[in-house]
Order: sequence, then structure tokens, then C-alpha cells
Amino acid sequence: MADFSTHVFSGAALGSLGATLCTKLLALPPVDGVALTLAGIAGGILPDVDLKVSLPSRILFALLGSIVALAWLFAHVDTLTVLELWFAAIGVFLLVRFPIRWLFHAITVHRGALHSIAAACMATTVTAAGASHVLDRDPAMSWMLAAFIACGYVLHLILDELYSVDISGMSMKRSFGSALKLVDRHRPTGSIGVIVVAVIAFALAPDIDPVIQLWRGAAPGWQDSIIPKWLFATRY
Repeated sequence: MADFSTHVFSGAALGSLGATLCTKLLALPPVDGVALTLAGIAGGILPDVDLKVSLPSRILFALLGSIVALAWLFAHVDTLTVLELWFAAIGVFLLVRFPIRWLFHAITVHRGALHSIAAACMATTVTAAGASHVLDRDPAMSWMLAAFIACGYVLHLILDELYSVDISGMSMKRSFGSALKLVDRHRPTGSIGVIVVAVIAFALAPDIDPVIQLWRGAAPGWQDSIIPKWLFATRY
């Protein structure tokens, strides 16, 4: 299995390259390019969220707790005092960071249902729906964020599978085949749950047509944005 730093570096490399491409071709604001890069990094560590003692798990649940706490705080900012808002927000953060994280790990197994292509699809549709309804992003940006999550997620699975191959000894480790799989056949209940969530999130996600139209409009200029002109300069 690839270590945490490898997944972060790989997600950052893929995310920054893709974000640069999108920013150039689609004339996106720099802040959107940063958001896409962060989505690629997040996708690169998401499959390890079910590793009970992992740094990704602690980071992701701390981040989730912060987002939920801030969302709750600003939703009640007009009805409560500053101290009430502050203490309640801390309580919400601690609830997500500890009991909910503990419950999540109690019902999940590492390299189980969340370590699959089906889970990557779930993360993709949940991101698209969340970006649209929670972050109020437009459909095109919502689906691009989802695409970067998906790419980082699948890259993580591929790296874990590659690290299961002992090249020097030309052999396969016992973990081979457990990282990159369509669904977790050994835990059908978890796999069914992942698929159900993915389908529900897809139904709640915005229309995907705007992002398709956006990229169709940008397609004619891809060569000028990617390939340096000096590569084709003619010397006389």
C-alpha cells in the first residue's frame, strides 16, 4: 500500500496539472483553479478515510466537523448570541470529530466497500450534489470539482494496487486485488449501501450538460493552451 505522503503528492501533481489545464482552457478565476487542485488532493486521500488510525481519517473528519459547525453557526447567526453560537459550534464540531467518526469506523473496514470503483462513483456524485446545493456552485463547476475528486480517488486505488506488486522479486503481495475493484463482493451490504448513496446523490446532482457544453466551446483552442509554440517553430 502506498503511504500517505505518496497519495498526497500524487493527488497534488494530478490535481495541479488538471487545474492548470482547466484554468487556461476555460478562463477560470484563480480561486477556482485552487479549488480544483484541492479537490484532486482530497480525492487522493479519501479511500483511506476508513483506516481507523490514519492521518487522512483525522484530517477529513476534522475538516468535515469544521464545515458542519460553520454551516450551523451561520444558519443561526440571527437568532442566538455570540457565546451561544460559539459554544454550540464547538459542540457540533466535537460531535462530528469524535462520536460520528467512531461510529463510522465501527461499521467500516479498510479496503472494503469504500476502496472500490463504486465508492469513487459515490464520492463523485456526492461532491457534485454537495457543491451545487451546499456550496451554491454552478452546475459546470460542481461537476468539475466532482471529476477531480474522482480522478484523485481512482489514482489512489491504482497506486495501492501497483504497490502490491513486488517488482524486485517479480511476485504479488497478499494485498494484490484488494485495492482496485469494482465493488466489495465480500461485504455486499456495504457495497449495496455505496451504490444506493451514489444513485441518490446522482438524482440530486445538477444537470451535467453545462459542463459538456463548456468543454465543447473550449476544445478548439486546446493546442494553443497546452503545447508550447516553440516546439513547432521552423528554423531557417
